[in-house]
Amino acid sequence: MKRRRLAIVGFGRLGQACGSAILESDDLALAGIVRRPDTLLSPRPAQFADVSTVSHASELGELDAALICLPTALVCEAATDLLQHHTPIVEAAAFDIGLRETHWHTIDRMAVRRGVQAVVGAGWDPGIRGLFEELFAVLCPKGGTATHDRPGVSLHHTLAARAIPGIRDALCAEFKGVDGSARRYVYVELLPGADLEPAARAIRSDPLFLNEETVVLPVDSVATLEEEGHGLVIERWGRASGKDHQRFLLEGRFDHVAIAGQVMAAAARALPLLRAGAYPLNRIPLAALR
Repeated sequence: MKRRRLAIVGFGRLGQACGSAILESDDLALAGIVRRPDTLLSPRPAQFADVSTVSHASELGELDAALICLPTALVCEAATDLLQHHTPIVEAAAFDIGLRETHWHTIDRMAVRRGVQAVVGAGWDPGIRGLFEELFAVLCPKGGTATHDRPGVSLHHTLAARAIPGIRDALCAEFKGVDGSARRYVYVELLPGADLEPAARAIRSDPLFLNEETVVLPVDSVATLEEEGHGLVIERWGRASGKDHQRFLLEGRFDHVAIAGQVMAAAARALPLLRAGAYPLNRIPLAALR
């Protein structure tokens, strides 16, 4: 299988995340890195030591696509230049909601004029996060959605959970629902041989947790969890097919830059299946991203 040759434009954290995703893939190849002339000789991580570094994508020969990993203010200019050279693009620019659609239509007009494809907003947010929220709304059309970043850690509740038999370590996060009620998410690292359900029942029975909704989630390492940089809880509740009290929950902790890099690489796979024009992630079939 011939690998698709991709260029990375910009080599900050996002550019390096895209590069790592490409190097770890079986169907993509890193054709080169585009950097400012004054940074061409700057040090690079060892895994990129043999990758060509140039000041313009045209120096890399024929490309299947370019992943634009520049600050938002520079994305439109870079995208326009690449599209004018008939190079398909993927970007993950985080424009304000009011400017997002204007940017999309600007890129779409240029892409159609040049007969090439573009994917816009292909990161975490905008991007995959919105897809999760839309899927939850499909499952539960009559209701509400609450999305919370970085839930606050409750020290007293954490200490109470750590004292439960069978638990090696714990971390309790909390947030307020749209109705003002408190919800607790307790991440527990169990001792070898311990069962989750008895520990979860003991936590919910503790006086500190009695009057609050509590979700207990097992993790391999609480210490690792505390080091991770981004937390998210998406909750959808309401009515589906005539049934009330439906509830869906997505909980995650992850490096959002690494996820954005992975999404951009996936979007590059979808480009050959698209007609000329610009597409937000939610207008691309999921199967095309794999």
